[in-house]
Amino acid sequence: MKPPQHNARILHAPTNIAGIAGLLAQAQRDLGFDATSVQYVANKYDFGTDRTLDLSRDDGALKKMATTGSFALEAIRGYDVFHLYFGNTLFPYPYPDLPVLRALGKKIVFHFCGCEVRDRDITMRRHYVSGCSECVSLVCLGKHRPNPAWADITLVSTPDLLEFVPGARLMPGPVDLAKWTPRSPRTTPISHEDPVRILHAPSDREIKGTSHLLAAIERLKAAGYPVELILLEGVPHDEVAEFCSTADIAVDQLMIGAYGTVSIEMMAKGVPVVCRIREDLRPYYPADLPIISAEPFSDARHSARNPGSEIYAVLENLIQHPETWRDLGNRGVTYVRHEHEMHTIARRVLDLYDL
Repeated sequence: MKPPQHNARILHAPTNIAGIAGLLAQAQRDLGFDATSVQYVANKYDFGTDRTLDLSRDDGALKKMATTGSFALEAIRGYDVFHLYFGNTLFPYPYPDLPVLRALGKKIVFHFCGCEVRDRDITMRRHYVSGCSECVSLVCLGKHRPNPAWADITLVSTPDLLEFVPGARLMPGPVDLAKWTPRSPRTTPISHEDPVRILHAPSDREIKGTSHLLAAIERLKAAGYPVELILLEGVPHDEVAEFCSTADIAVDQLMIGAYGTVSIEMMAKGVPVVCRIREDLRPYYPADLPIISAEPFSDARHSARNPGSEIYAVLENLIQHPETWRDLGNRGVTYVRHEHEMHTIARRVLDLYDL
């Protein structure tokens, strides 16, 4: 690893949602900066960070306080930029570290990634279907988040979050293209012995609309289509790529209306991607977005404008036209190289730091 070329020290903490913190720190080091990613509690998907405090959600308050307090004091002394994720800071609510960081002239970045910032009531009122429609965990209801006014820079990872964080900047998720390399396209004909393999990797079934995909798969099977679902849940991130080599189609979320990490990684692998894209969010994406949008179920307000938009109809059309898969996959690879390559994203973030 080449030595840092810049004096500023950058901390990405205290969570590694979707691997963003780990990838940005790695890419920033590659670009000559002293950047480190730290997570307090290990994630079951094991996206990979530079350091983990080895805390567990079941640990007692005293252990958590001692461990996080010791690290926070070390971090405040040693870092210049604090890039903080998922509505968390170095200390829990009421975030006593923020006035200290501000007084010391540290740069503060808030990076919001999803449920920590969505307003459930507003979402349910404004959108006929959303990640809140069938959610049962209701994590958002008990989640505090710091006032964005404390931050020098506020980022969101998907455009649906912009309505909840006025003034935030949209920062696309990074991907390591050295790891997520295109797989070989399918060359064998579809048959019951070699079915169409549809990959789905939900972090939360209700938020991602998994039940609607399962229903569509059963309908396809009942109609005689040879299909097989590759359902990945709780699989360590390093192992997910192994399954992609056998996938013909990937289905990301069907509720939220914006694509996430699964879509990015599957496009990088050259797998055609299906994911619900809300019409009002399309202006935030490049015109060449190769994702095929699908609604979770038929709805008169949408089927009249786009009669083939239901997930069953979208998958049926793809299965009937396998000759389109190679082009969709190639377009996905090109799109991700332009829009999500981790060093490209890291440079954009560094420009915002204005070091």
